[in-house]
Amino acid sequence: MARWSVDAVQQGLRSFAVFHNFDCHQPPSATVDPSEQRSSLHVDRAIPDSPTASQTPVPSLLSRRHDMASPALTDDLLSDIFLRLPEPADLVRTSAACVPFRRLVTDSAFLRRFRALHPAPLLGFLDHNGFHPALPPHASALAARAVNLAADFSFSFLPSSSAGRGWVVRDLRDGRVLLDRAPEDGGGDEPSVFTEIAVCDPLHRRCVLLPAIPDDLAAAVDQPLRVEFDRWCEPFLAPHARGDPEDETSFGVIWMAQCKAKLVAFAFSSSSGQWRAVASLAWRDLMSGVGASSRSPAFSGRQYARGCFYWVMDWRDKLLVLDTGRMEFSIADLPPGCHRRQIAMVEAGEGRVGMFALRDHVADGAVSLYYTVRQDDADGSSHWQMEKTIPLDPEFRHYIRGAMESLYN
Repeated sequence: MARWSVDAVQQGLRSFAVFHNFDCHQPPSATVDPSEQRSSLHVDRAIPDSPTASQTPVPSLLSRRHDMASPALTDDLLSDIFLRLPEPADLVRTSAACVPFRRLVTDSAFLRRFRALHPAPLLGFLDHNGFHPALPPHASALAARAVNLAADFSFSFLPSSSAGRGWVVRDLRDGRVLLDRAPEDGGGDEPSVFTEIAVCDPLHRRCVLLPAIPDDLAAAVDQPLRVEFDRWCEPFLAPHARGDPEDETSFGVIWMAQCKAKLVAFAFSSSSGQWRAVASLAWRDLMSGVGASSRSPAFSGRQYARGCFYWVMDWRDKLLVLDTGRMEFSIADLPPGCHRRQIAMVEAGEGRVGMFALRDHVADGAVSLYYTVRQDDADGSSHWQMEKTIPLDPEFRHYIRGAMESLYN
């Protein structure tokens, strides 16, 4: 299940006005308080009676006060004002107030700054059964309904299969959805390791079909393990390269396979249109110091926070970590005692990573939701620090379905 929090909605729905009765082509006129105006006139009338008083005329005084009270509304000042609009919907309305406003708020640099200050709202969930929009009284219910009506979450614009092989939603990020299906020439009952992959924009009904992974790269995949039911591979969307001026139109995909003896990963860039090798690491090297086992490790439950993907290990309290900045894999510890398959990674502020996890207290049957934060130590190591414990009703079975990835934006 993927969370739909679409930055593309902020870019695509720029069509209404917010500043009524406001001339955006001229700075607003300054006003003079009536009591202040009367006082100025009274003093000025008294000036001629004094032989040493200045003979400054009344219009000059008022004009000087007007100039001091009305600084010009430059583009930089307007941008700073618009950055402080509380909701993306306010920005959408602003874009239609006038041409200068629209030019400012549709600028790519401004939109990047705005999204850095205002995370995209949670509009709903998307899974193989379709889009499930947020419902009242959720604050995003109105926007979610509009997106549900405007977008094509049935993905009818994708090419159909003559063999009846359907597309399946695998991931969602930055307004795009990744789907895959078994290849047309797969044949047989055995699931295919390499699937057809499409990256779609359901709001604008656009899609890109990715090329097949080249044979020389595919040869590195040997004895792949199942990652989920009949799944032998795991394709997912890479996060935007922040700061890249092309990041709003480009995207990346990571393809990963857990083989019997090694971990294999490839990366696709829409800018180059090509796949490249990311890693082919032997488990014995990656798991060095973790502890021996007679079976190959398996990782599942992909999470993302602060430029890193995380998977939970099936038989140890360990995390597989992919740093997308360096494109390197590593192993990290889980907080002790947490339910390994029930976690959610989040951005915890100040450059830290946080984790929500379910914990079962076997002795008394209690269940709690724990929130821990990864703290860096002076020696370069790190540890999990408990921040909060939330008791849950033990009469129910609890699941963590996901997180918005950030708590502090």
